[in-house]
Amino acid sequence: MTKTAVCICSGGIDSTVAATIASREGYELHLFHASYGQRAEKKEKEAVGEIAAYLGAKDLKCVEIAFLKELGGSALTDITTEVPVAEEVNLEEKETPSTWVPCRNLILLATASAYAEVISAEALFVGFNAEEARAYPDNEKEFVDRYNAVLEKAVASFSQPPTVKAPLVDLFKPDIIKKGIEVEAPLHLTYSCYSGGEKHCGICESCLRRRWGFREADVDDPTEYIHAKES
Repeated sequence: MTKTAVCICSGGIDSTVAATIASREGYELHLFHASYGQRAEKKEKEAVGEIAAYLGAKDLKCVEIAFLKELGGSALTDITTEVPVAEEVNLEEKETPSTWVPCRNLILLATASAYAEVISAEALFVGFNAEEARAYPDNEKEFVDRYNAVLEKAVASFSQPPTVKAPLVDLFKPDIIKKGIEVEAPLHLTYSCYSGGEKHCGICESCLRRRWGFREADVDDPTEYIHAKES
């Protein structure tokens, strides 16, 4: 019997590697992408479409969660708030930055879980990882465990709740990239930049993590950056 997985995919490296792992584990892929008013919405959606085609996904479900932008509170959705760049970014920082979108992963998981219940998916794959967990608490293993416990009581009595799987939860960006190479993830199709430009800016937090990851993994970075230097 075919195993089915919903893969939350932003178009970035982490979620793409997680989706590729799901594919390698024999799951039929149903990619799930959310537009919530983020600056990079257009480019992320383009990347997810290419990734879905590359991985041979059965389906790509794109949903609108517009209220996250309406609620505000994040530099990713509020154009009047500057996204930190270059020396304003500290990749070692443990304080949650202004790019945090309030309760985003909880809301994305809840919405994707509803989709998973509709299609009777056994698993729900996410790209949560140890690097981002330092500043983003909704990337922690404890968050995944607690959500799975809640999910057992969040579906209909005739449904089998999917299990959220976070295969990268103990990894930092360099090891995630190495894992991506190992499973032949389409890293060249991914898009990480917070700005949403045609090219990666190269100096926002997400771009800096991407650059550092490829460099430390000793893997050629296929990305074209606007700013050739990191600062």
